[in-house]
Amino acid sequence: MPRLLSLKSVLLLSAGLSLVLGWWGVWRVSHGLGVPAVVSQASAAAANAPQGSAMARRTEIVDAAERVSPAVVSIGASRTSYVFSPVQDFFSNFTISPYKEKIPYLGSGVIIDPDGLVITNDHVVRGASEIFVTMMDGRELSAMPIDSDEFLDVALLKVNEKNLPAVKMGNSDELMVGEWVLAMGNPFGNVISDPRPTVTVGVVSALGRSFRADGAAQRIYQNMIQTDAAINPGNSGGPLINASGELVGINTFIVSRSGGSEGVGFAIPVNHVKIVADEIIKHGRFRSRMVDFHVLNVNGRMARMVGSQAASGAIVADIARAGPAERAGLRVGDIVVSVNGCAIKNVKDFASQFWTQQVGSTVRCEVDRGGKKLTIDYTITEAVRQQQQ
Repeated sequence: MPRLLSLKSVLLLSAGLSLVLGWWGVWRVSHGLGVPAVVSQASAAAANAPQGSAMARRTEIVDAAERVSPAVVSIGASRTSYVFSPVQDFFSNFTISPYKEKIPYLGSGVIIDPDGLVITNDHVVRGASEIFVTMMDGRELSAMPIDSDEFLDVALLKVNEKNLPAVKMGNSDELMVGEWVLAMGNPFGNVISDPRPTVTVGVVSALGRSFRADGAAQRIYQNMIQTDAAINPGNSGGPLINASGELVGINTFIVSRSGGSEGVGFAIPVNHVKIVADEIIKHGRFRSRMVDFHVLNVNGRMARMVGSQAASGAIVADIARAGPAERAGLRVGDIVVSVNGCAIKNVKDFASQFWTQQVGSTVRCEVDRGGKKLTIDYTITEAVRQQQQ
């Protein structure tokens, strides 16, 4: 009968095996065989660099910031206002004189094409005249607005310059909550007066946040990226970058009680930006959507009036004659309960899902008509006023 090992022998054997495996691991790392596949070459080089050296402090974040910075621009404009001024002295008649003011740092932008295409927010350049961009190296280039989508708050500019540094486009659908991102731009640019971009670092705090702005603009912010990377006035229109140096969003606004950054910033996903940019590049303009029907928030009384038991949704209040809504079969009194498979609780949900679709796309609506569920396919059509221009 074989003799069993004593507890002391087992412990000595385990210690010896651990020592051998430990030395084997050290030998593998020293020969370049132990670096995990997920570690970048820059990180591996930094790990082997002397303590305290620049190489040891170099990270993927540093590499991404250096790579993208030349493509980040400051957006400026000249605006003309009219003021009263005396002709000779204070008691003389007053005349209205033009006053031209140059504002070099209205917001930020990013170059997406070496031939001079620049993306920014629509709200940064709307109403501005003589737009110009300032490069990281101090060059000031005149910019022409090609067009913009006011709904989605995306604008495309063109500068007459070639071989410009351009950012690499990423895929915002692949973003993960918790991954590192960089917000780049020129916050408080008019105070700092320096075209070199500021870099702030944070993580993707949340995905899929949707808002609808109040006021005249009625902008729709759908599936926004939330980040705790500091975003401040002047950052609007600048890029949100992942750790690989790819554009994943356009920094747009913050939620704040103080007016400054409180770690709740939002960026438009780059995949939405691509759709707008491709539309403008392909057609030379952004084609406005025809709005030929209107909806209201449904309530119990409205639902009962049209013979429905729906507790939420958007009820069709009026329809233009011979328009795409009538041709699709939509009727006054229909309650829209879903758009492209997304549940509709109110007018805000409806606008976010329906009026953010591009001209030519087909939107599938599920409606409640007198208690019966129907499916209606509506094709987004270009507004007639846009076609006549």
